[in-house]
Amino acid sequence: MEFGLHPGIIFALAIALFLVLHVLRWPLPLSFLVVVVATALLGDFGLPFRHLVEGGFGFINLVLALFAGAFFGHMMRASGAADAAAAGIVRAAGGKVLPVLTLVAAPLFVVGMFVGLSGVAVLSGGVFAVPALRRLGFEDATIAAFIAVMATAGMIAPPMNVPAMLIANGVNMPWTGVTKPLLALSVPLAIAALAWFTWGCGPTKPAPAATADGSVAASLRGLAPLAVIVAIWISVRTFPAVVVDPASPLILVIGALIALPFTPRVELRKVIMATFTGTPLHLAAVLVTVGILVQIMTLTGVRGWLVISTMSLTAPWNFVSLLVGMPLLGGALTAMSVADVIGVPMAFSFIGQDMILNVAALSAIAALAEFVPPTSIAAALACYVVGGGTIGQVFRRAWPPMALLAALALLMLVFARQLTGILT
Repeated sequence: MEFGLHPGIIFALAIALFLVLHVLRWPLPLSFLVVVVATALLGDFGLPFRHLVEGGFGFINLVLALFAGAFFGHMMRASGAADAAAAGIVRAAGGKVLPVLTLVAAPLFVVGMFVGLSGVAVLSGGVFAVPALRRLGFEDATIAAFIAVMATAGMIAPPMNVPAMLIANGVNMPWTGVTKPLLALSVPLAIAALAWFTWGCGPTKPAPAATADGSVAASLRGLAPLAVIVAIWISVRTFPAVVVDPASPLILVIGALIALPFTPRVELRKVIMATFTGTPLHLAAVLVTVGILVQIMTLTGVRGWLVISTMSLTAPWNFVSLLVGMPLLGGALTAMSVADVIGVPMAFSFIGQDMILNVAALSAIAALAEFVPPTSIAAALACYVVGGGTIGQVFRRAWPPMALLAALALLMLVFARQLTGILT
């Protein structure tokens, strides 16, 4: 039996089914699979096994980076490197809030900018921030919010902004000339986050007594794995013709193995189990099923309908749909997928202005989805790393700097013609 439904109707039915499953508290990956099967059936394609398998590998590189980041973070904890580094950071900053925030923000920002994914930055760089900020008296939810915001700022920064690269690939734009516009979005966000979490949402509890070794030698030993992965990333980009790029997942694994001599043998099994179970496994399943969903959306014509509908919007509704629609849809599809599905046609809808600025601004708007349920990858992983707080608590503490990011991205789109000679 053929239904012959319009792609818009299929899309509406898919959203309705997803909302019903979400209310019934089905696991997110399973909900996506059910929606995928239903969408394929409604689109008169039966059960397209080839597309299900092919779509599952759409984000395999991100899944590998996610597991590698989790492995790095757990190795830092198990070896004591994170606690030792945190003690040294607090000691070097004299226990002052702004200097400590700045120092613990550096790993988050650096990992984010070289991997291009906020989730990986949270898992690998967040482990250094948690013990340091707890020593200052920050609440768990506030620590999680700070980690998520700084990791997102790093993801937006050059040279590896994955949402921006997906949009650039979709519009056939060479990945050049993006440094200035991406820095114009990411650096103000990072500075605003430092100011907000220093004076607007600072420590609220008395600082606990320090327990880790805060000596210089112990601190340097704790920072050694991070220094190794940063050195590899810098070497690969400084000498591309000499140094082979082993890819971010392998680089993170190499950094984690640096801490192996200091990790008790009994802790290794716990590290492996924590890396491939729980929240990392759940989000990996989400990425796999989202890849399948995007594939089926393309097969059934839903993606094409969204592209046409998006490109036909005129001002001011195109800006409204951007600020509302992209984060909301990205909350279900992740920031990467919404950048690919919606970001590409939106970039074409602004084809009369500099495409580099379009790509940069749209990637920043897509990044807002890192805080939007049900996926909310950055917020969820930050709560996981901290071991406390909820996504709602993280959002309430993170919205001021993220609102600034949305405003900057919107202004970049509106005044793209005036900014062309300045940022490109």
